Amino acid sequence: MDVSRNSEVTASCGGLAEQAQLATRGLYHRASGVGGDTGIDGAAEIYQVLGSLKLLSQNVARSLPELGTWLERQLWLGNLDVPGDQGGYETLITSVFDATAALARAQEITVRLCQELATAQAAAKELSY
Repeated sequence: MDVSRNSEVTASCGGLAEQAQLATRGLYHRASGVGGDTGIDGAAEIYQVLGSLKLLSQNVARSLPELGTWLERQLWLGNLDVPGDQGGYETLITSVFDATAALARAQEITVRLCQELATAQAAAKELSY
C-alpha cells in the first residue's frame, strides 16, 4: 500500500471511530435523557438498541485480531520505528508483543460482552411482546 493510500485509510478509520463515538454518546444521552434528549421509548426500543450494540460489539471483536495481525505484519516489514534513545529494536518488539496481547485480551472481553448483550436483548424481547 502506498503512503498516500495508507494515510487515506488511516483518516477514514479515524473518521469511522469518531462517528462510532458520537453515536454511542448520543445513545447514552438518549437513554439517560441527558442534554434535553427524550428517553428510550419502551422495551421494544431497548430490544433494538441492544441488538445494535451487540452487532457493534461483534464487529469490534472481529476487528481486534486483524489489528494485531496488521501490527505484527508492519513489524516484520520494517515499517515500525522506535527512536534509538528509547531502547531500539528490543523496545519495539516488547511494545508490539504487549499491544497484540492486549488486543487478544480485549477480543476475549468483547466476545463476552456480545454474549451478555444477547442475554439482555433476549430479556428485553420478553418484556416487549
